[in-house]
Amino acid sequence: MATFGLISRQKLALINRRCGFHRLFCSAGVTAKLKPEITLDESISQALDAGQYKPRKHEGRLTTGGCVTVPGPIVAAILKSCKDHPVKALLAEGRKLDNFVRSRKPPMEPDELRRRINEVRHRVGEEFRGKMAVEEMSEEQITYINKVVEAQSKKRAKQQIYAWKPVDYDAFKGLQYLLGRSAAEYAVLTRIFEEIKKRDLGFKPRSLIDFGSGVGTGTWAASNLWKEHIFEYVSIDASADMNDLAELILRGGDVNKPMTLRNVFYRQFLPATSKSKYDLVLAAFSLFELPSARNRLDIVGNLWDKCDGYLVLVEHGSYAGFSLIEEARRFLLKKVEEGEGEELHVFSPCPHEQSCPRVTLDDGTPCNFEMTYNQLPLGGTAGEAAKCVYSYVVFKKGPPNAEQSRFPRLVRPTLVRSKHAVCRMCTDAGKLQEVIFTASKHGKNLYRCAKATKWGDQLPIKIEEKS
Repeated sequence: MATFGLISRQKLALINRRCGFHRLFCSAGVTAKLKPEITLDESISQALDAGQYKPRKHEGRLTTGGCVTVPGPIVAAILKSCKDHPVKALLAEGRKLDNFVRSRKPPMEPDELRRRINEVRHRVGEEFRGKMAVEEMSEEQITYINKVVEAQSKKRAKQQIYAWKPVDYDAFKGLQYLLGRSAAEYAVLTRIFEEIKKRDLGFKPRSLIDFGSGVGTGTWAASNLWKEHIFEYVSIDASADMNDLAELILRGGDVNKPMTLRNVFYRQFLPATSKSKYDLVLAAFSLFELPSARNRLDIVGNLWDKCDGYLVLVEHGSYAGFSLIEEARRFLLKKVEEGEGEELHVFSPCPHEQSCPRVTLDDGTPCNFEMTYNQLPLGGTAGEAAKCVYSYVVFKKGPPNAEQSRFPRLVRPTLVRSKHAVCRMCTDAGKLQEVIFTASKHGKNLYRCAKATKWGDQLPIKIEEKS
């Protein structure tokens, strides 16, 4: 007999193994080492009982905005900036560039590159030795074979080993980037900044520095939320053409018009000194452009030294992008642990400062989140909805506030089925855990909150492991 809306135990167990989640068995009759007590946050429970808001709007919901759309004035400025180029052709090239950027990997370190090349050379040499009787060859023949092996090794290494190259963002490629990536980047940064604004009501940034600012999406997102507070925007990008394009957009696409924001400054290099401090420090989709791990960590350390509030690091949601975010997270936490830097804590997405359980699991899946956004309404078509995935980390100066919520965060989509909801979360204990919520076992309020909680939201619960 067919069943609908239910997940079999076998299928759920397979999902758990693949995703690396520790299942919390809460149903009677199931023996487990852990007997967790899961309760809804008391203040939220009282607010729900008093009817102050519905469960689907609980305080842990951070993804309630739906599709994010680039503001109309920015879209108009983009159209004016592209008026001398065929928009449809630019859009097509922009999509190609977007695919290239999303698939990028960081450059290999010299030792790793040499190891990979030697592995290829060894395999090619073994293939030749298996086909030929080397002991019967003359020295001239062996010398010739060695040259052939070396040539074949170089050819195969080029095919098999990722060859990182910096991207030269000239004026035309800047326009491609603008049309191909700005909508997605703006949406992601808006989501991250909105969480900061919602959870930290007292944060009113007076200054922003954006490393790898590109076409200015960081400035667009920050000004949309804190325009009345920010009096200084510093954009750092190595490409002078990208800086010119970013400025042109803030002028409405007309170089003769004044900028729509005050005190916006463009630089090609990050200042080496830490004298100037900034309330909001951003490096979004820029770490892949740096030539080595040492260079990346130097930049992250420099940015942290300039931070007087929040440091936001964002990359693509691929495993490579997640690896760069985790590299930076580990680096800063280790600095603090060794007493080399000011105290900090992870504001989001992690509810802890421990080792990332996704890395510990080592199953090849990244910690990432999904964003839905409207594409730019260009090329004669209305802006269509699209999705992208991203990985990020937000650091805040100082220790965690006692009032700051460190609730579990959903790191995979909620599975809502008949009379139960499955939430896969990262907890403040530094673990990946799964809970199957039902109204009968957890109460209606908690069950409804769990059903309404989406990938990337916090679930306002406490998990206490009882022996």
